[in-house]
Amino acid sequence: MARKTNRSRRAATHGQRGSALPGRRSAPHRTAPHRPAPPLPSLQAPKCRFSACPKKWPWGRRCWVSPLPRVCLQLTADHPHGRMMVSSEEAQLMANLAKLIKAKKVIEIGVFTGYNALSMALVLPDDGRVIACDINEDYAKIGRPLWKEAGVEHKIDLRIKPAIQTLDELLASGEAETFDFAFIDADKESYNEYYEKCLHLIKKGGIIAIDNVFWNGKVLKPRKDDLAAQSIHRLNEKLLRDARVNISMLPVGDGVTLAFKL
Repeated sequence: MARKTNRSRRAATHGQRGSALPGRRSAPHRTAPHRPAPPLPSLQAPKCRFSACPKKWPWGRRCWVSPLPRVCLQLTADHPHGRMMVSSEEAQLMANLAKLIKAKKVIEIGVFTGYNALSMALVLPDDGRVIACDINEDYAKIGRPLWKEAGVEHKIDLRIKPAIQTLDELLASGEAETFDFAFIDADKESYNEYYEKCLHLIKKGGIIAIDNVFWNGKVLKPRKDDLAAQSIHRLNEKLLRDARVNISMLPVGDGVTLAFKL
């Protein structure tokens, strides 16, 4: 009897595919009954319990900590100078860092409407405080009612005077190396002086956050008439070589540098 070639074997096998094995019955093909998917629960926007909440704000999305920073964010965005406000992701990062290092004493240089001060005050313990430095009280009046409604007004010490004067007063009163965190976001020409005084006030292991270190890219080749860009450029170069700190420059907002005091 002639042996089957490989080709004939493959042909025979191919022809037997799908047929039942000898001595067995093939089970009939059964289709699962169609069951409609259960309806999704309706997502209703929760009613805000805060009186300061602007009704036009979409409350279907909850705020990361409390609705009140989000209210302040919206009120500031509607302000003619709203671009001066720190970005929401940066404010969240600052608050998370303060919470991470269990900060109790914070310095903020440049308050504007108080959005960032509120975000940080919410994560501080009840006996914590934010020394908030600014020269314009009108802007801060926007955030003050929200500080009170959030129950953190007692944590925010707003000082309306030049920040250099406030920092000198803190140093003179013996508060050097007692603060945990500092956030600098004011007039750029004074950045170096703010940094040096905060470095004396911050304890070892504390953090100094410096905002607008990109200055819309102008720091790469600052013009001679752009004093702000020149000041930030010089501070960026200084921080790179400053043996007193370790730094991280983050592309958040307009750039923020975190200086960790050694």
